[in-house]
Amino acid sequence: MIRKAFLLTGGALVLLLLTASVSAATIGGDEAWIQVSCNVDGASIYFDNDYKGQISSGQLNVPVYTTGTPYYTAKATMDGYYTSSTSIGSYPAAGETKTIYITLNPVPTPVPPSTGTLSVTSSPSGAKTYVDGSYYGRTPQVISGLSVGSHSVQVSLDGYTTFTQSAGVSAGGVTNVYAVLSHEPSQGSIYVTSSPSGAYVYLDGSYQGTTPKTITGVDQGTHVVEIEKAGYQEWSGSVRVYPSQQAHVSVSLTPDSQPTSGTIAVYSDPVGAYIYLDGTYQGRTYPEGFVVIGVSPGSHEVKLTLSGYQDSITSVNVNSGQQSTVSSTLTPVGADTGSMEITSEPAGATVYLNNANKGVTPLTLSSLQVGSYTVTLKLNGYADWSTTATVNAGTTTPVSAQLVQTPPPTTQSAALPVTALGALAILGAVVVLRRRP
Repeated sequence: MIRKAFLLTGGALVLLLLTASVSAATIGGDEAWIQVSCNVDGASIYFDNDYKGQISSGQLNVPVYTTGTPYYTAKATMDGYYTSSTSIGSYPAAGETKTIYITLNPVPTPVPPSTGTLSVTSSPSGAKTYVDGSYYGRTPQVISGLSVGSHSVQVSLDGYTTFTQSAGVSAGGVTNVYAVLSHEPSQGSIYVTSSPSGAYVYLDGSYQGTTPKTITGVDQGTHVVEIEKAGYQEWSGSVRVYPSQQAHVSVSLTPDSQPTSGTIAVYSDPVGAYIYLDGTYQGRTYPEGFVVIGVSPGSHEVKLTLSGYQDSITSVNVNSGQQSTVSSTLTPVGADTGSMEITSEPAGATVYLNNANKGVTPLTLSSLQVGSYTVTLKLNGYADWSTTATVNAGTTTPVSAQLVQTPPPTTQSAALPVTALGALAILGAVVVLRRRP
């Protein structure tokens, strides 16, 4: 029993010696050391991707077998640093140490952006863009590299009001600015007063009314203002109008001791009539009338015309230094005329109005003077038809005729030969009797 136990123990020892011999033969014998020197403690060291440990106090000693399979590359890694590697090279002799060096470089910490961007658009586009007074081009425009904070943005385009806005720029951000441009006002007004008041005001030759008078919707620029009043000298001057502003004209008129002309104030109902003085166009009537100035003394003809109305002609006498007045109520065209609508069955009959041929049915006669008319219709094969029709102002009088066909004439062609033969027989008998002895 003891002998058996001894044999088992000896076999186990032999097996252990054989295993150790095989392991040493695989790894290699004759141990040496590779000392890895690194500038960052805590860095992880790998030999050909086999982890060997971490750097402590600037180094790490890694044992190697000089007769085993060698490592070729040493690598160091550490969060916040770029990975670095180096060649191990030849191994040291057994029992010796070889030092290799690996330097880790830190990954730069990202610097947060300190600038931002403005994106500027406008309606309409193509407007000039200014940021803090500096020109950057025409919209749409993207402006980058602007410092963080508030900036003044101006957008301008000819004919439009300049757009101005403060825009905040954030680090790394994009701020949108949208400019809706408004048309720049191009008109202003003129306020005209005179002493005495009630004078007639003309702007660039066009009558505007009497003082005091505010003239609105006047284009910007220089204009000529004329002020007239019977018995006073005419005043004329220029005035400049600015957009959205009111210009003032105040005049003290000078009495005219020896006036050589007069004026005519013209009114019409409705207003808007064209005014002709002795055949020369003067202007149009307004609710406050129209004044024709500089009219020579004597008799003159004033004609008013307006579409849809009859012309009005008035004779007026003008005295020096005085104002004459013409006021006319216009009469609509057709107010004293009417129409007549004439039909017949059958159609095609000739129409006579007071014995004057006017055409054939159906027929409409317009612009007929108010009154009574004799209407006659004629058509071959039908009896003449006649009636009296009355035309009223502004209305249409209907006239309708039912024509009656006339009977055909009686035929006597058969009796005519017999009568003729009888007459010839009687004539022959008379001749024979006369010839007898």
